[in-house]
Amino acid sequence: MAMFQTLFLGFVLMIQSWIIPMFHAQTTVSVDYGGIPYQPQAIAEWLPLFEDGESDYIIVIADGAEKSIQTGARWLVEFIEEMTGAALDVVSLSALNAGDKFIALGNTGLDSGALDGDIAQLQNEGFVKRVIDDNVFICGIGRGTMYGCASFIEEQLGCRWFTPELKVIPKNPDLAIDRNLYSIQNTQLEYRDTYWAVMSEYPEFKAFHKMNSCFGYYNPYLGEEYGYGINFIDFCHSMERLLTYHEYFTSHPEYFSYNRETKTRTNDQRCLSNPDVLRIVTENTIARIAAAPAEGTIMSVSPNDNSRVCQCDGCLAVDAIYGGPSGTNIWFLNQVAEAVEEAFPEREVYIDTIAYWFTQPPPEISPRHNVIVRLCANDSCCIHPIDKCGHAKGESFFDFFKDKPSVFADYAEGWSKLCKQTGARLYIWEYTTNFKAYLTPFPNLHVFSNNIQYYIQNNVRGLFEQGDGDSTNGEFAELRAYIIAKLMWTPTLDVDHMMREFMDAYYGAGAAPYVREYLDAITLKAINTAHIYMSGRPEDGVYFSSSDLRKYDAIWDKAEKNAVQGEQLDNVRRSRLSLRHYKANMMKCEFSLLNPKRLSVNKELFHDTVMLGVNRMKEGDPIYEPYNTYMWWLRPIEWAAPLSWADFADKAKVVPMDLEAYRAEHR
Repeated sequence: MAMFQTLFLGFVLMIQSWIIPMFHAQTTVSVDYGGIPYQPQAIAEWLPLFEDGESDYIIVIADGAEKSIQTGARWLVEFIEEMTGAALDVVSLSALNAGDKFIALGNTGLDSGALDGDIAQLQNEGFVKRVIDDNVFICGIGRGTMYGCASFIEEQLGCRWFTPELKVIPKNPDLAIDRNLYSIQNTQLEYRDTYWAVMSEYPEFKAFHKMNSCFGYYNPYLGEEYGYGINFIDFCHSMERLLTYHEYFTSHPEYFSYNRETKTRTNDQRCLSNPDVLRIVTENTIARIAAAPAEGTIMSVSPNDNSRVCQCDGCLAVDAIYGGPSGTNIWFLNQVAEAVEEAFPEREVYIDTIAYWFTQPPPEISPRHNVIVRLCANDSCCIHPIDKCGHAKGESFFDFFKDKPSVFADYAEGWSKLCKQTGARLYIWEYTTNFKAYLTPFPNLHVFSNNIQYYIQNNVRGLFEQGDGDSTNGEFAELRAYIIAKLMWTPTLDVDHMMREFMDAYYGAGAAPYVREYLDAITLKAINTAHIYMSGRPEDGVYFSSSDLRKYDAIWDKAEKNAVQGEQLDNVRRSRLSLRHYKANMMKCEFSLLNPKRLSVNKELFHDTVMLGVNRMKEGDPIYEPYNTYMWWLRPIEWAAPLSWADFADKAKVVPMDLEAYRAEHR
């Protein structure tokens, strides 16, 4: 059956290759990646910090300085030593001698009040960098001093930290900075996080790039050395944990959602109009908060991950009062939030929910002041500006070609008004990869600057950019994570400039122009001819003709030829996996059904995918052991989810592959 389906799909894709070009005509001729064009700093007067690898400066911190300030001092020492070959001493304020030249971190009082006006302009996490009388001051609010140190390393010293393993540190024994340095920076997003493995698995790298959150049961909290942060006690879809199926369904099915069509109770959601559900969820929420470390500041009370809402008479009645299921959810949540505030009067804890599926439309009730609403962009097109493109997953073939206003923008602006009325917080949950096929082309780097600026304009105070989470990815994962992190702090940065810097370091100066040529080409094609969603099949995304693919392969050939052997070549080959997976999923070029060597080509792609470090090809599933020859007739999207063709697969043999053992054997 699976082989027949593959053959049939191959025929359909061949027909598609004739039809699609008839409907699409490219209009955009170049890609605008967003941001204000980069301008190098003009330095009128230099202040030497080092001459011939020697310095008169020391780093000064207050006695008993916060650990996050100590982290910032350590970063300065490490980067400066790598640059100049010499380390600066870090001393406490009480050890400072008269006449010492210094870089003062945090509130040391050494500015004699000169920074008072600057500090008054700072919001939480903001910082000032300033030279006064040839001494350098970096001072911030909360984590701000640590962030100021990272900013100084990047902006004044010219260093870059692109991935956890890749730093670019120029060698300079005559290190100097602008004698007139005076910079104040504040963030416009109080909550900043991105779930890409390159960030989520490396807390120090994450903190350096000013990401300030880790979510409870997935990752450990950001600790004291990084100033804690916005840490979740529970992150999302928590209702299944706050009122569990195994504990209550048999004895109290009325606690669970009612399906009007089947006239049955299901485990899909909880019946929010039932007073016992409110009582149990409230009690368990309070218990979870009480048991959590003090640095846990947000507790999720949010629906399960499906679109099947309770349809009992009670819930329908509450829906009618408050404007639909989203109103019932906020009505329920407000009562939980009120009880939490009464239980913890001296502790700042917020109750978080998601506006997702049936809770996405704004209701006719405002969330309470200690409530966070995270609006999810789960149905939206991911490659056009979110405030302008109204195309959504599941639309008809003919709707695809129409101009459609953004429904998501209506939702965002509606929730913004509701939250402003009470002081509730509005966060955004955005999706930045294809969760069904991590390696399929997903050119979206050009929308982040626009989208983040739009969110901020509409009172959004936090942003979570979900990526592949826990796997090395061959679809520009490291580049995407880096760009997103930078834009969350400063949304107007020149994305084109950041991309060029990153690519030169990651792929090497010889290969980078070709990788960029490919990325520009597929981005341009996507903008003009496609809408792409967070969980679409490869054939639902951007369509590349055989002519396109031959051109792209030639570009990648040049990139590989010009890459330096070793890590940079591996990076080029890993990023090329995306195009190879596309061809394999679409059964084009060397992966065509007409190629008698197609099975061996598929095996080679699988081998390279594993050897280049990829651990998952889709959300939630490992890479499975290829246990029979039928697998090689299929496509990567079927490899990633073999139980989707369970009529053909022996379930007992569908087991996770021992990736490390395979790599060790073939290395």
